[in-house]
This record gives sequence, structure tokens and C-alpha cells, in this order.
Amino acid sequence: MNAMTRKATELDKRMALGRLFSALPVRQGDAADQIEVYVFALDEVTHHALDTVVAQAIRGSHPKFSRKFAPTCAELGEAIIDEMERVKRQMELAQEKLRIEDNRPVAAAPRLFEQRAADARAKMEAEGRRFLFEADSFSAAASSRRNLRPGSTYVGILGAWYGPEGSLHEPEVQTVTEDEMQEMLRADMFEPETGPPADPEPDAATASESQFEEVEF
Repeated sequence: MNAMTRKATELDKRMALGRLFSALPVRQGDAADQIEVYVFALDEVTHHALDTVVAQAIRGSHPKFSRKFAPTCAELGEAIIDEMERVKRQMELAQEKLRIEDNRPVAAAPRLFEQRAADARAKMEAEGRRFLFEADSFSAAASSRRNLRPGSTYVGILGAWYGPEGSLHEPEVQTVTEDEMQEMLRADMFEPETGPPADPEPDAATASESQFEEVEF
């Protein structure tokens, strides 16, 4: 049930009236004796409207109430009904705004973020899309598009990229990140060679002899 339209219980009425009469005296009689009359008269009022009007009376902000005395039963009841009508108009305007934005004959009830996120995950699972990675913003998501397979999609409410339809059921391809590639290149660069030992360089005499022996006359 909507918190703005929940009906006030008898306990709600007695607690609100207790606060009212503690702050402002009644014009005639004893407040304790009149609570029963007020409770009986305030039939079918909402908890929100009751608390709102009582708070206005205590603060002295209601234009129709005295700042020295508690409002009479009729004054309080009329002010609560006015507040209930105001809330009703606000809710109708909100529904009308939803209907216009939705472009539907009947406005759809607003869904919570958690429900919308769960629906989006269920849709990705139903289409067999594999979760790829998260993206903090749309600009970050757009910059990653060029590295993705055709058919991949970005889901804004989840802030994540998903692969093409059916990718969830494909074998997962092990990819090498840029950091891992740099690490492999550095390891290859500094790794000592393990090939066969090189022949020892001949000394100068041997080299001259070898060169002389190769000369044909």
C-alpha cells in the first residue's frame, strides 16, 4: 500500500492528537475529554495527511489555524481533507506524466532500479550473451567497442558489455591482456640464449696460418 494513502489507525490518531494537545491548549474543556470526539470525527483520514496537518498546527504554519489554540475538530478535519485532496491531485499528475512519457493508454507503474537491473540480466541470459567486462561510463564503453566482436551490446543500467547472441554457450577464448603481453616481451628480451656454445676465436697466429693456407698459387 502507498504510504501517502494509508489510512490512519486509531493508535495513529491518538498519538497525533496527543502531540497536538501537548503543544496547544483547546479553547474549551479538557483535552483528554475531547480526544474521543476528535478520534471519532477523523474517520477515513490518511496517516500522512493527519501527521502533516498536525505538524503544521504545532509549528503555526497553517494559514487557517490559530497559533494560540489547537484547531477545533471541524477545522482539523477540513484541513486534513484538503491535504488528502492535494496528495490525490499530485498522484494523478504523476500518473499523467508517466502516461505521456510512456505513450501508452495506461501508464506503467514505475519499476525500482533493482527490478530493472534484474530484468536486464535475465534478458542477456535468455539471449545467450556472455558477460565481457564492466564500463564505468558510456564514453568508456564506446572507446572499447572497436575491440569487441560484431553483435556485442552495452547494457547501460548494468554498466557492462555483453557478447553477441549465443556467445554464452561458446567455448571461452583465453585472451592475453596488454600487461601480460608486455611482461612476455620483457622476459624474452632479457632471457639468456641457450643455443650451442660458440667456437672459440682463434689466436692471431692461427688466424694468419689459416688465411695463408687458404691462398692458392
